[in-house]
Amino acid sequence: MDKALPTIGKDVIESLTLGMYEDCRFIYREYIQNSADQIDKAVNQGLIKTEEGNIYISINAEEKSIEIEDNATGIETKMVLPILQNIAQSTKIRGVDKGFRGIGRLGGLGYCELLIFETSFKGEGSKSIMIWDAKLLKEIINDRNVKENAVEVISRVTKLITEKEELDKHYFKVILKNVTNNTLLNIKEIEEYLSMVAPVKYDRGFIFKSKIYEFIRRENFTIDEYNIFINSEPLLKCYTTTIYSENNGCKKKADEIFDIKFFKEDSKDGEVLFWGWYGISSFVEQIKKCNTARGLRLRKSNIQIGSESTLVRLFREQRGNFYFFGEVHGVHPDLIPNSRRDYFSENRTLHEFEKRFKEFCHTELHSLYYKASEIRNAERSIQDLVEFQKEYQQKEDSGFINKDEKAKYSTAFDLKKQKAINAKKKLERIKESVPSAEHPISIILGKINKTGTIDPEKIEQSVEEKKTIFVTDKYSWIPKNERKLISRIFG
Repeated sequence: MDKALPTIGKDVIESLTLGMYEDCRFIYREYIQNSADQIDKAVNQGLIKTEEGNIYISINAEEKSIEIEDNATGIETKMVLPILQNIAQSTKIRGVDKGFRGIGRLGGLGYCELLIFETSFKGEGSKSIMIWDAKLLKEIINDRNVKENAVEVISRVTKLITEKEELDKHYFKVILKNVTNNTLLNIKEIEEYLSMVAPVKYDRGFIFKSKIYEFIRRENFTIDEYNIFINSEPLLKCYTTTIYSENNGCKKKADEIFDIKFFKEDSKDGEVLFWGWYGISSFVEQIKKCNTARGLRLRKSNIQIGSESTLVRLFREQRGNFYFFGEVHGVHPDLIPNSRRDYFSENRTLHEFEKRFKEFCHTELHSLYYKASEIRNAERSIQDLVEFQKEYQQKEDSGFINKDEKAKYSTAFDLKKQKAINAKKKLERIKESVPSAEHPISIILGKINKTGTIDPEKIEQSVEEKKTIFVTDKYSWIPKNERKLISRIFG
């Protein structure tokens, strides 16, 4: 008896396309990822030079249309149906290509009425146009009265057209018509999203970019970067050296990145597990959401994995990740993005990555923002004494209200002085514990420690010995008992 073949129902199409991702913006990432892989192939084949590979994104909010086009290899006519009509039947290589599951290209089906792929392969003189009727697909899936086979549904909603094209043309274009999600048409929001997600260069104004490239060159690493344009404007990573706070919708400078530090870890098998960098600041507070690049971001092939919160759980405290700007590049070939690209797939290498990075977070990073806080507090204690001495002297010149007020000032001064002395000793202990001038703590000390020449031990209440002046002394012509009454009134 022949074994019956299983039937795959139409709902699987929804699970693999319409219901795969939570954030609609992912479709840009998926199409950029596919274009990047093809640009790599075009460069390897000698079709274009590395710097000639371009990805163009065009967003037209009025016409509710999106186009994403690259000038890479394109797809041969004979391969158009096998690649663009099939689902999860990718020709890419796992661990080599950025995408390899064959489902990302259909993500746009959930957000438009027509999804169109146009492609041409050099030397063929034709272009293939594969049309997916997304509107019809949703109607079929939502019709619960009819049970249909997934293959039959795909045949109903797809159509292939072939037209003439110039012989030398080679490209791949994705077109979304009648886009149903306004977020995807918001140019500013998409620019902000892709500036952290896409594999692009650092912004020209980010002064530490040359330091990053030098580290990459020195360590013999590679970083994938592509020319990506949104409505003709180049897309760049949006790292800056200024950290902002926000109050009633207004941004103001709260801190600054004054240096960066690099890190790397090898796996047990001797391969590089991950490398990265983070910004060194005064760590005055958690970086607020108005800073687009906040948090250490996980990346693979220079494409962001997950979001700003992906690495939060590996820190000693949840808030820890948001004291930093920076990147963690997963390098090991067995660190494989899962189908949603919100984390890596479960395997031994992932467990090793988590263990090593967690140790790094719990020691170096945790210690860094805590030590910075101790340095700032110590600085405030010393500065507070200096300011209080000035206030005390002004009070001596203008006169105390009475002996009680003088006693309170004197007691407060002694307390502030002792606190400042303790703070000075703490700063000295921190300095002694720093192993080198290049250590982040040493850099923070150099930036924050402005009271280095001040010795709290030598700061006294009075600059010179003199008779105590009281406010009532200016009323010497009033009888003594009445002056006591005035003193009590002032008190």
